[in-house]
Amino acid sequence: MGLKKKRDEEKQKSIERFYALLKALMDELFEYAPKSKHVKMPFNVSYGLIYDDRDSVLFTGVDQKTGKKMYLYNVRVIGRMFEQKRQAMLEDKTTDTLFSWIADVCSLYIHPFVYDHVVNVQHRGEGAAERTTRQIVRGFLEKLTSDPELKYVLDTIRDPAPPDQK
Repeated sequence: MGLKKKRDEEKQKSIERFYALLKALMDELFEYAPKSKHVKMPFNVSYGLIYDDRDSVLFTGVDQKTGKKMYLYNVRVIGRMFEQKRQAMLEDKTTDTLFSWIADVCSLYIHPFVYDHVVNVQHRGEGAAERTTRQIVRGFLEKLTSDPELKYVLDTIRDPAPPDQK
């Protein structure tokens, strides 16, 4: 196998693990958020990830088949956020920088819904929306690191064992 082909396969596996992490974080956060009693998530909608050249993080639309409203998060922008922190993550001997990035991603995911609920439904200010977002994300990160059922989320980014160790 050529070196270029091996690198391309490794890059593809990294991309798949990154996408799996983003999807797992989204699924679990959106399940956790309404249970926190701080925000009401939209119902009868779908969420997903999309790769788009525009700099917008969130796109909304309507699914032509189901008529459901869709919220699509731009993987390219989230990936750029990761690349900006990547060197710090490599230099950091702890998981603090990684979890800081995960908190940023979770804030991106949940902020539009928290803002809408806190400002437009509860008629509270933007500061309250920011505090509520931080509170939900902090609670979710605590659950992410302590709940054995969520272990799979972080396992998506672990390097698999080398073939000789399986």
